[in-house]
Amino acid sequence: MSEVDEKLINNKIKSEVKKYETLKKSFLKLYESEKKASKSRLESFDKINTIQEFDNPELKEIYTLFETEMKSLENFREAHLQKIMNLILPVTDYYPEKLKKSKKSLEDFVKVRKNKMNLEKSRNNVKNEDVSKVQEINSELVKSRNEVRNRGEIIENDLVRFESERVDDNKCLFLHFIHSELKYHAACLEKLSKLFHDIKEKEPLEEIEKFVNKLNIKIDLKDLGIDMSKIKQEKENRENNQENEIDEVYGEDNDDDLTKSKKKSQLKESNNSEMMNTAAIGSQNEI
Repeated sequence: MSEVDEKLINNKIKSEVKKYETLKKSFLKLYESEKKASKSRLESFDKINTIQEFDNPELKEIYTLFETEMKSLENFREAHLQKIMNLILPVTDYYPEKLKKSKKSLEDFVKVRKNKMNLEKSRNNVKNEDVSKVQEINSELVKSRNEVRNRGEIIENDLVRFESERVDDNKCLFLHFIHSELKYHAACLEKLSKLFHDIKEKEPLEEIEKFVNKLNIKIDLKDLGIDMSKIKQEKENRENNQENEIDEVYGEDNDDDLTKSKKKSQLKESNNSEMMNTAAIGSQNEI
């Protein structure tokens, strides 16, 4: 093995050790960052829930349930991230230690190679007349050359094996982390979509009378442009239309209550899906 190869291998070892030290610090920093972000989100949920108006208990109940589910999701995510970190950190420690052993092997190889060179010099300095000495040096030189070759092959094989294992393990670690993040954000999207649907169904003006009565406010709602009779009629029409849509879609009037309830849920889910698509398109347009 040439001197240049030794330098290249030595630089490779130093570079990889430094990379794993940086990788470990980056994952720890990312983990701490995610913990802080999670804590901040939970605090924000608490604040939002705190300011829900007392005159709309249904809305508060909807959001309280959402907040409880999100807290559970955040706790699950933190536990999952901790498990992943328990996988990542030992790996970031294992490979630098393995590389340091390779470095020790490289140092031993250099010593053996120097010994071979010294034997070659000694043989050149010995007079040909001293046959026994020449034979002794030649015997040692053959052993030394074989040892140099064997140690060089071991180092090269160790580095190739290291590279193969490193790529495979790094791939596995990053996939674990990415999968955890995707699963978390998909669950968040699912819960936020449900919250969107639940809030969207609420009609604030339908609760205005309760609010006025609670505070004993004497006010004519018509002066504010609020026609309660029209609002109530629209609500009743919506409920009737939803019932009629079931018969129109399925064409069956003789279903029992349970069957109609299931169909109503299916229709409602379909309508919600269309509403979310519309909302998504609107968001894209805003961007």
